[in-house]
Amino acid sequence: MSIGQNYTVSGEVVDKDNFRPLDEALIEVYRDSILLSNFVETDFTGGFEILLPKDGIYTLQFVRSGYREGQIIVDTKNDNMDLRIRLMRLPGYEFQATIKDLIVKSGKKSLGKEIKNFKIEIYNNTTNKEVKVVEDDPKNSFMTTFERGNHYTMLIRKKGYFAKRIEAYVNIDGCILCFEGLGNAFIPEINEVTTDGNEKGSLITDIPLRKIVKDEAIRLDNIYYDFDKWEIRSDARQPLNDLVQILKRNPIIIELGSHTDSRGTDEYNMTLSDKRAQAAVDYIIGKGIKASRITAKGYGEAMPLNGCSNDVDCTEAEFQFNRRTEFKVTGFIESSSFDKKSLKQIIEEERVAKRRSVEVLEGL
Repeated sequence: MSIGQNYTVSGEVVDKDNFRPLDEALIEVYRDSILLSNFVETDFTGGFEILLPKDGIYTLQFVRSGYREGQIIVDTKNDNMDLRIRLMRLPGYEFQATIKDLIVKSGKKSLGKEIKNFKIEIYNNTTNKEVKVVEDDPKNSFMTTFERGNHYTMLIRKKGYFAKRIEAYVNIDGCILCFEGLGNAFIPEINEVTTDGNEKGSLITDIPLRKIVKDEAIRLDNIYYDFDKWEIRSDARQPLNDLVQILKRNPIIIELGSHTDSRGTDEYNMTLSDKRAQAAVDYIIGKGIKASRITAKGYGEAMPLNGCSNDVDCTEAEFQFNRRTEFKVTGFIESSSFDKKSLKQIIEEERVAKRRSVEVLEGL
């Protein structure tokens, strides 16, 4: 309807197939192919309202990530415009995630309260473009679109929590839909809105962030050593590589500790655990982590997690439970560039380092 010299256009934007309201859809207004504004977005109900400046014919362009653009013509000679715009989803998945506190008690993990005010960055490695950058999200969730044939990286950061990096592969590198870094207990749920042929659909998941608690021991799984040896086995490299990535993403100083079971003398086990801890630290330093950020500590058999102390008859599984490698945060790097680097910068630096590594190997 007309209001003075203005003309009001209102309505909602929905998914063409399931009529779900689409928030954050950008509405661009053109007159005679000239862009007049591009700051109008739909709200959480998919609703919008636009005041057109004067009589005439306008083109409204509706743009939303993961959907084909929609367009309508508005003639302000009409008395009223109340629209329902239906956008068609592009092949791929709409990814919706809620950030939650990870709670660890007695070795068991669960999800706690929802977390707000985090920084989220999403980068498309296939197109080399930033998809989303939100510095201080006031909500406890975010949404993005994964299009087929692309590799995405997500980085979630919040002060006082370990940064979370997730890789998503969508119909690429042999993956129909693969995630790395999300965690086995938090596999995304694929909703029933997927179309025939799985061309498009929705993914809903919870993403856990773990608080950084100083001097809290965090167990590294699957760090095993051969009997009476301390060299790093090939099957122990991946957990240590994961720890390298944690150190690269967080401004922390850690202690890496090794524990044995109670079999053997106290002195022997202390020496063995010292050597095992140092071997793990040497491996991590060899991956580019500064020696000043990590120290080795052998605890021998002094800190069992169960009752398997000296002269106690235990099963092999109970002994194995005490043979472990842990790390704990002992300090923080106060003046660092960790939080200043964008995900785009981090990925670009990784690519340069990888190219240099390949050049060195080819030159051997």
